[in-house]
Amino acid sequence: MAGASFLSTVKAGCPEALLAAAKAKGQFTLLVVRAAGSLPMQAAYDAWKAGIASPLLIGEPDIIQSHAGELGWDISDDMILPAIGEQEAASVAAKYLIENGTESVGAVMKGQLHTDVFMGALLPRNVGLRTGNRLVHVFALYPPDGGAPMLISDAAVNVTPDEKTSQQAVREMVRLSTLLGHDKARIAILSATETPIASMPQSETAAMLAQWVDTEFSGRDDVVVSGPLSCDLALSHASAAIKGLSDDAVAGQANCLLMPEIVAGNILYKAFVYLAGACAAGIVVGGAVPILLTSRADPPEARLASIALASVAR
Repeated sequence: MAGASFLSTVKAGCPEALLAAAKAKGQFTLLVVRAAGSLPMQAAYDAWKAGIASPLLIGEPDIIQSHAGELGWDISDDMILPAIGEQEAASVAAKYLIENGTESVGAVMKGQLHTDVFMGALLPRNVGLRTGNRLVHVFALYPPDGGAPMLISDAAVNVTPDEKTSQQAVREMVRLSTLLGHDKARIAILSATETPIASMPQSETAAMLAQWVDTEFSGRDDVVVSGPLSCDLALSHASAAIKGLSDDAVAGQANCLLMPEIVAGNILYKAFVYLAGACAAGIVVGGAVPILLTSRADPPEARLASIALASVAR
């Protein structure tokens, strides 16, 4: 039970500022792939009720209608694309995008099916979701008090991001940072040390990425970068002062964290959620439209926040 004493008892709600930004973009079509389950139906309903999305539901019509009835949601037959089982739902989604174009939807959300089935059907190039960019996952983590979000990439898709993938992750975080209201994208490229050393290859990679960011965004005053940085230096003014980095434009005030690999990213984002009570909005970006890889463990508030983030990012 030792770990339980560290868990936050705060239940974060979907950030009002994020919902407002999504509403300002106007309603979009949310393609829900295999919606025949209580969790995806709840998410679709919440997004519809909030006025940010018009769901198009793929799955077994009788199950979808049953869950809709439990929610008090009156849905018409033209909101449902019939499909039986995971594989057929994924195939119907791919067929819909091929025939109608990716511009017909604002985002695609995984429902009651396995990620490999979902991604396997939707990522072939003829479907249209892939545009030539690397696909990366970004979390926007909102504190319980409603403050500005922390962006983290990549915590859910790319196991060991290569150079091109990390560069795409930076581009996407810079774009989202602007859309979410940051005055600057303050990017910390994380490692376990602030000094590049040969015995820790990730630290040398972080230094090279920081140099690339400086060059890529040269002349822009809304992007600053530092790396390698340890997590304490990225987040804590006190640690930055103690270690002599008070003049660093990112140390102690980072709002974008580029992770070295998926394990570190996954651990850190879950620490924000479970230990600090953050609301985690997550999307896959870099394609024609945002993709939502919802998890069974995601609370309704995080699911709604993810749909809202997709709206802002589209």
